[in-house]
Amino acid sequence: MPKMTSRERVFAAVTMKELPDQLPVNPLLMTRGIREGGVRVDEVLFDGEAMARAKIKAHQKFGGDVVVAGTDLFTPVENLGAVLEYLPYAQPSLVEHPAPTKEAFYRLKDNYLKNGFNPEKGRLRAIQEEIRTFIKEGWKDTHVLATPVGGPITTAQMVTGTDNFFTYLAEDPDFAKEVIELSLDVVKNVCRMMFEAGIDVVNILDPFCSSDILPPEMYREFGLPYQRRLFAYIKEIGGVGLLHTCTFTQPIWSDIANSGAINFNGDMYPGADHAKRAIGDKISLMGTVSPYWTLVHGTPEDVAREVKKLAVEVGYNGGFVCMPGCDIDWTVPEENLRALIETCASIKYPIDIEALGDLSDVYLPGHPKHPGMRKISTDNDQMVRMGIQKTQVKKTPEEEVYFNLANAIMEYDDEKVVEWTKKGLELGLTPQQIIFSGLSLGMKMVGDLYERNERFVTDMLKSAKTMEKAMAILAPLLEASGSGDGKKETVVMGLVRGNTQDIGKNLVVLMLKANGFNVIDLGKNVKPEEFIEAAEANNAVAIGMSVMTNSSVVYAEKTVELLKEKGLADKYLVMTGGAAMNEQIAAQIGAKYGSDANAAVLLVKEYLAAKEKSN
Repeated sequence: MPKMTSRERVFAAVTMKELPDQLPVNPLLMTRGIREGGVRVDEVLFDGEAMARAKIKAHQKFGGDVVVAGTDLFTPVENLGAVLEYLPYAQPSLVEHPAPTKEAFYRLKDNYLKNGFNPEKGRLRAIQEEIRTFIKEGWKDTHVLATPVGGPITTAQMVTGTDNFFTYLAEDPDFAKEVIELSLDVVKNVCRMMFEAGIDVVNILDPFCSSDILPPEMYREFGLPYQRRLFAYIKEIGGVGLLHTCTFTQPIWSDIANSGAINFNGDMYPGADHAKRAIGDKISLMGTVSPYWTLVHGTPEDVAREVKKLAVEVGYNGGFVCMPGCDIDWTVPEENLRALIETCASIKYPIDIEALGDLSDVYLPGHPKHPGMRKISTDNDQMVRMGIQKTQVKKTPEEEVYFNLANAIMEYDDEKVVEWTKKGLELGLTPQQIIFSGLSLGMKMVGDLYERNERFVTDMLKSAKTMEKAMAILAPLLEASGSGDGKKETVVMGLVRGNTQDIGKNLVVLMLKANGFNVIDLGKNVKPEEFIEAAEANNAVAIGMSVMTNSSVVYAEKTVELLKEKGLADKYLVMTGGAAMNEQIAAQIGAKYGSDANAAVLLVKEYLAAKEKSN
């Protein structure tokens, strides 16, 4: 087969009209590309020519078939007035939502309808300049030019803030749709500007549609219709639209295949090979070498083997572009980045699968046996297993109360939770027993199912609201007995600087509260000093840090170092979790690791028990 240009290769794979000559690769040189160009990200985000010239240096150094203008999905919400913090070596961080209340949203909407879309707000002109610089330098002649744009519902939840948006989805869906409608209009305008500048492809990043977050039926009501309208618009103006959604997406694959996007990219849990078999004949796929485990912590051989496995399982008959799951972090070793790109270039079409060697012990991201898969902390908890499986065993009257309370939490049954709370009290159980052995068991069961992709964030919130019905009865009893004050220890929680995805942190907050702890939630983008100040001011026992990107591990480490400098190292339990953390990294920086929300609760309980024992 004659050698194609990168541009021809990628379009062949994405459109599935012909086989590419070799496995195409999109190395996602966005913030990493800027850094490789010798400049700081925050210094050039409003200088399109400087961004382009930095990324050109990166592509000349590493190679790859796709050139990406821009760095992130925040441009639509930034255009609507969100305040971002621009960081030296990572994507910007959203620190202020443009309309956290209904009143603020209607002011924003009125202003938008009165004055129209403003192309001068945010970084849109800079990204246009970046695209035009790539074109001027001849990169569009040989490569595909792409840019990320936030999707409609993802932008909408950033307009109001995630917590508020969840409430609107549940309690005021018409208002939620108003926010999405406005967001869709802005997203359309951003896409139009990008195509006017000469971009080939917009990749609509809509991670909020993940089945980890939204139940499929909610995606079909609040996500899919707006995506369809967006992709129809992109087609109407002569553009090409791709769709990105993170992590667990299997329940909505057939919907995505009919969204109007010509390519789906993301983590594709439980595995890109499953996605290939389910929808790979209808829509091309792009993905997914594990960005954290394999690219950051693996060896070049690990990277090469994972790429080959993807080629065998997903790319065997074309329709596939190999890519990391997220923006290439600056902590990815150069040799791993080169292994990604060079291995793809070495795999020619038609693929000689036998020549790629024995890959029987290589597992794709999302598979239970992939080395990056997290262990679920409640795996061996017999009470959780019995509760979920509704195991029929003879129970004591007390256990009857506990399991019925747990079931009420699982079923979001307000009447039942109140009924069994009262029965527990009549039986002589203390409020603490009802909370910690019954209600908390239910939350633990819901958390376990969430980690197994069998429940959603919205389900966790419904369970928490059910628990509040019981707490309304129990809280006055705790206060009256005086036992509530002494037991309610405080935990400070936050998402470290440079990170924006706070759903995991919110779940930990939820579970800690459900287990009777007082939680000081510092929100997103928290600096090391802020964690310590809050812990000192509130007499906390623990500091919890969620870390979603490798480049932000440094902020967790700085928090520990600052505690040591202040002589406070032994005063607090310091725990971390999140996509970029694991047992080894946590141990290196001097913190405890929790794999999920249940594990975080267990860490705090074990710490307090040990502390009490030593006193």
